[in-house]
Amino acid sequence: RFEEMDRTSSWERYRFSFQTYCELSGDYRTVRGEYSRTLHVEEGTLSPLIVVSPILGGEKDSYLASRFIARECCRRGMCAFFIYQERSILSGQRDASGLEARMRQSVRDNILALNVLSALEETDPQRLGSFGVSLGAIRNLVLMAAEPRLRANVLCLGGLDLVSILQTSKEPMVLRYLSQRKSEEKLAAMDLIREFEAYFPSNPKNLVGGISPNTVLLYLAACDEVVPYAQGLALRQMLGAPEAYLMPLGHYSALIAAPWITSSALEWVSWQWSPVP
Repeated sequence: RFEEMDRTSSWERYRFSFQTYCELSGDYRTVRGEYSRTLHVEEGTLSPLIVVSPILGGEKDSYLASRFIARECCRRGMCAFFIYQERSILSGQRDASGLEARMRQSVRDNILALNVLSALEETDPQRLGSFGVSLGAIRNLVLMAAEPRLRANVLCLGGLDLVSILQTSKEPMVLRYLSQRKSEEKLAAMDLIREFEAYFPSNPKNLVGGISPNTVLLYLAACDEVVPYAQGLALRQMLGAPEAYLMPLGHYSALIAAPWITSSALEWVSWQWSPVP
């Protein structure tokens, strides 16, 4: 189901929804998201399709980052979509098994949406990619491992090992989550580490070995304390040293570079699909 939201000279934006079975509830659930259709395309030409993954606080900021990326995709002749997420992913009531189930659900939802939207008459099923920032980059690593059709993937401010990121991150929502788990369940730090190592197999460090470095572009911030820079470097090494930009910025101060990051990233994405001379 599609419902038009608005249109500009660059895009038509729709809210979409579909039904899928949910293992968490044992019942069917509705998946909702936004699809942005580019108007910058020659007649008779199919457009690439980009999966955008929201940041951790996506719903809280009305998906501004995801909508910005989708808009820029449309300005460059690409369609894009993202799926809405719950307001509080890192709930203190959700243990490692719950986060694992949520990650798998997110991957399934994105693959189902990719199947539907890549079959539209305006999109090219041979030119599919992804764009993720922060949590979106981590989530897209898992999606990329499960979905070989994604051949141009931008990962910005991501990292390799979610367990290490949880241990060292200065992100307030992460710190709040750990504090709630420790106070409500009387868990020591090592108990949490062992829990995630045992019950979170979707940790990117377990999955990224099969991803081709030629399909990835990285943006890392040297002063990042939210997804620590060391984790970004570890990710690059595990991926086989793909092309990367290393920025002298922090996680949130990287916002000032957002226009350049998006422009250079989407130029690279376009180049990925250019005919070889």
